[in-house]
Amino acid sequence: MRKVAKFLLMLLSCISFSANAAEKTPTEEQSTRRDAVIFKVHDVNPVFEEGMVTGCDFTVTLYNRTAINFRSFSINMLWNDAIEENFHFNKYMETFITPEEMSAQRGLLEKEAPVQPVKVAINVNAFGADKQISIRSHVDTEKCYLLLQPAEYSVAPCDIARNIDAGSSQGLENNTCSDLFQLVSVSNPEYFGKFKKMTATEIANQQQAVDSQYLSDIDVVISKIVENLGTSNDTLNSIN
Repeated sequence: MRKVAKFLLMLLSCISFSANAAEKTPTEEQSTRRDAVIFKVHDVNPVFEEGMVTGCDFTVTLYNRTAINFRSFSINMLWNDAIEENFHFNKYMETFITPEEMSAQRGLLEKEAPVQPVKVAINVNAFGADKQISIRSHVDTEKCYLLLQPAEYSVAPCDIARNIDAGSSQGLENNTCSDLFQLVSVSNPEYFGKFKKMTATEIANQQQAVDSQYLSDIDVVISKIVENLGTSNDTLNSIN
């Protein structure tokens, strides 16, 4: 009987473990769209010249989950430097120098140039459905850290093959197809893995179904064990 009790405890532990694993599913916000070309910016490396950062090399990886075959398109990305935009040098200097000194330096201080965003265009040719490509690119800026932050983007011009379903042509007005694309940022867990045909939510739902079936199978085993224990007890009572 002790062995049977120990076995039951082991089975109950498996149930608890599987139930906990089934609860760890990604939220909709963490997942990506099933009907989009997902892409990410990664492997950002600064380029140095005489000890100064003069540019950034980086890679853009795209995975086409749609049924659309693209002849060509251009992803136009823009990163704003919120830190520099919110930092006003004149106000900062007022905490260190007198009004007289400020007046004497007024001509110099008013020469602050407007903060320019970092812009880059990624051109892609012949990109078919269910394909993945990685493109190495470069941008002349010292702000390489911005490339790992979410970017504003548009996809235009966009030229697609015409052998697609009518329902797949949404978002192609004015030679643009931005609605067919989704940028995956570092805040999304899918950024750190290999892009797959299914979304993280779909994969998690499949795993949850497997876990549910596993729990159901364990319930059947436990029911059989309990039934057999009852039969054994009845046999022992009849013998006694």
